[in-house]
Amino acid sequence: MTHSLAPVQLHGAAARRALLHAGALLVVGSITPLINAGLSLGALYEVSWSHRTFHYAALIRTGVGIVVFFWLPWLVIARTTLDRVSPPKRMLHRCAAVSCGALSLYATDPDRSLGYVGTVATGVAFAWLAVEVCRAHGITLERPSADKNRRRRHMETFTLTERVLNYCLAGGVLAFLGVQGLRVLDWEVLPVMEGSQLDTIGVTGPFHLLTGLVVVVAVEDVVIVAATAALMRAAGRPLWQIYTTVCVVEVALHAYFGAPALAMVFFAAGRLSIFLRHGRVVPLIIGHAFFDALGGLLMPLAFPYRLLAVLPVVIAIIAIETRLLKLPAEPSARGAAA
Repeated sequence: MTHSLAPVQLHGAAARRALLHAGALLVVGSITPLINAGLSLGALYEVSWSHRTFHYAALIRTGVGIVVFFWLPWLVIARTTLDRVSPPKRMLHRCAAVSCGALSLYATDPDRSLGYVGTVATGVAFAWLAVEVCRAHGITLERPSADKNRRRRHMETFTLTERVLNYCLAGGVLAFLGVQGLRVLDWEVLPVMEGSQLDTIGVTGPFHLLTGLVVVVAVEDVVIVAATAALMRAAGRPLWQIYTTVCVVEVALHAYFGAPALAMVFFAAGRLSIFLRHGRVVPLIIGHAFFDALGGLLMPLAFPYRLLAVLPVVIAIIAIETRLLKLPAEPSARGAAA
């Protein structure tokens, strides 16, 4: 297996700094969902958490918001000097960074929550922070395409998104089968999720699900997979360390499944292999968000009805792929002249 993502290779102090930033970014992005998953896993073993535990969890969540609030504007201010950007863009970027960080920090207070706006702002802040951290090290998460062939560009994005969906489906189906199997076997040694996934993670409605997806893809795809892998790769870390780091964190994030969370190794390793080989984060975001949105919206239905509801989606995917294949192989004369 070959991997082509090696646009930047750092050495010495620069490599150590990139690795340090990778660790800090990974902790900031994943510590809150990891705590939530740990609390859910403990509940499967009938652990009675004290109020102090939830108080500490809230403090950590607030601490993450404070770090993002200062770290994001700091990076944006360092990047938007007058010799790099125009004064209007300089002011716009800096104000946007401060506003986004402030909204995400304010959203950490459950008593004064901003609702869906705060959730979206949190996701945007995490993704933006990951992009800025990588940019500070000369790393681009989304590889620019030098191919002027429109059909090949679109087909690559579509094909990679399909592969992401397949890896999401593999991990999701294996986890689902594991949950159902352990429920039937009723082994007390191996914990298993009780109830539905939406109830376990606290999703209360469609809008809650869709806005929560912004945080999910920002943390799992941009921070954990793309930014962590890119920074570790640039720092010269071997592939086994990158795969181990990403897979362990992803499995831990889904610990609320119980033992079937181990199936998320396929979900994590597959998406990571796509990013390492192609240097594309957009297909990861699209495929993961689409899979979670479709699965979450169909989850209240009985399983046979879910299969029937997926049929139009399959037809749409085939139609899109057919349409892309019919696109002209070369740019139009007008596009070439431009």
